[in-house]
Amino acid sequence: MTKIGIELGIRAPVKAIERAAQIADNTSVEYFFVPETHPGFFGVNALDVLSNISEKVKHVKLGTGIINVFSRTQEEILDAANHIHTKTGGKFVLGMGTSAPIIIKNLWNMEFKKPLSRLRDYSNFIRTKYSGKIYWAAVGEKTTKLAAENADGVIFFLKPKDQISNHIDMINSTLKSLNKSEDEFNVISILPTFFTDNNNQAKMTLASYIGANEFYAISLTNAGFQDEVEKIKNAFEKVGLLEAMQNVGDVLLDELTVSGSVEECKEKISKMIKNTKLKTVILGFDLPEDKYTDDFFEKLDKLLKSLQ
Repeated sequence: MTKIGIELGIRAPVKAIERAAQIADNTSVEYFFVPETHPGFFGVNALDVLSNISEKVKHVKLGTGIINVFSRTQEEILDAANHIHTKTGGKFVLGMGTSAPIIIKNLWNMEFKKPLSRLRDYSNFIRTKYSGKIYWAAVGEKTTKLAAENADGVIFFLKPKDQISNHIDMINSTLKSLNKSEDEFNVISILPTFFTDNNNQAKMTLASYIGANEFYAISLTNAGFQDEVEKIKNAFEKVGLLEAMQNVGDVLLDELTVSGSVEECKEKISKMIKNTKLKTVILGFDLPEDKYTDDFFEKLDKLLKSLQ
């Protein structure tokens, strides 16, 4: 049975994250993830927030979704992971990834050098003194295969359904060749989810990731969306996000996101779960900071209860 989790977007304030975590805990979903980009510019320090949340939840598993392996040392991540893992009684998973050049170079002012080697080195070091699960964020085929070899799970984002199925087959083939159990390897996809009053935000989310992040642009081009990706990127670079979002078509939107009323979101999520081999779906609610209103949380609570 596919497990369900949630996370708020990278601009969500602490109070909204804490409120969502409590809803997740009360509705018995499996996971609550906290993403991180750069807390100095927007969003939160995921490890600090998760440490605080760990004192307030009882059932839900917490996780980073994700932190990068450039802005912290191996030792810093290890210490924080062990701290949260202990406080939660083992209900914590460490999601790590390389992030992307635009984030590491432009925000963190660091060199984006040998990212996959760094991710593998961090994982190997942390694993020597950490007993919890380590999941890798993966966009392309190479990183996905390396995740099967080096991690306990993989986290997808903005990956078309056919590509998900193909990459799961590759993961299972890799696991088999290494005599690793398929049952113990988690395959997760973060699914951007938007209620009816935030339909435009769905297009804006896709346009921002495709326009600014070459990793997603390349992956979606390889999945057959070359013309649309080129239009989005050109508009993003020449005019800006508002123009770029106008080039996000319905097919791409339906392939990568879920939007609508609570009932419509439930039906679309259930259909995706039925048509893929995913073990876990994380519903990602990527909104501007001021959109995490009482109305949003009422709908979130209703959606999660309907999925049980």
